[in-house]
Amino acid sequence: MLAALRAAALPRGVSPLLVGSREVWRGAGWRPSDGPVRDPGVSARVPKPGRPDAEGGRLSAAAFEECLRLGVRGLVGAVVTAPSSKEMWAACGYPWKDHTERLSALAGGEVEMILGAPSRRLWCVLATRHIPLKDAPRAASVGAVADAARALDAALRRLNSTAPRLALCGLNPHAGENGLIGREEIELAAAVRSARGEGVTLDGPIPADSAWRLHAEGVYDGLVCLYHDQALIPLKVLGGLSGVNWTVGLPFARTSPAHGTAWDAARGGVIDASGTIEAARLAARLLLAV
Repeated sequence: MLAALRAAALPRGVSPLLVGSREVWRGAGWRPSDGPVRDPGVSARVPKPGRPDAEGGRLSAAAFEECLRLGVRGLVGAVVTAPSSKEMWAACGYPWKDHTERLSALAGGEVEMILGAPSRRLWCVLATRHIPLKDAPRAASVGAVADAARALDAALRRLNSTAPRLALCGLNPHAGENGLIGREEIELAAAVRSARGEGVTLDGPIPADSAWRLHAEGVYDGLVCLYHDQALIPLKVLGGLSGVNWTVGLPFARTSPAHGTAWDAARGGVIDASGTIEAARLAARLLLAV
């Protein structure tokens, strides 16, 4: 976070508020010129960098909850979250599995998770998220896919993309070969018809490998992906660590780097702030567009 601020990720007119334990921020090298710190006031031992434990999970969860309170009260217009450890959140007794589950509860229903590498103009949305792969075909229902397509269309329009062209990735190899390698694509064609009926330009389902190639070449403005790794593997190969997570459906903008906690890198002091820089830039862009 500090590296992103010092890289001038925020444009003039956007002021940062750093949320979390003052001890954690000081340990990371915080200086008053980086911006004010809002401490949630949770008593917990500060863990060593790259050493996960329940105390660190407690501090992380408390900072996240404080950010949500600020956002709901309208005291901040955008929230940029750091990666969290699901294991450490569970270890400290935090009742939510991940950011998106908590944000869905806050919004009173499902929120959509838009993933992208803004500097590469790569964007996708997940019809299913953190569930076992064996459950993804059932969860990727016609309704879930159509909702995801509408959310991605609206998100890209917010970024000034006029009539974005989207593609739906198939679940099976070769998008099922017209039922020869699975019938899911035949059933999901109803989601394409539903989205098109609401003015969303959505093609497919088409083979996922072809969809990503065409997206990278600029044929499509974004992709609707059916499960986690169908989106994250290509996005991280093409965008590196600059990927971001943008949650839509909230009363405030929320972004985050798309990578995880990287404990080994933290232990070695190896920092690549590109994801946080991109997340901060996108949050500021959304904030200024309101």
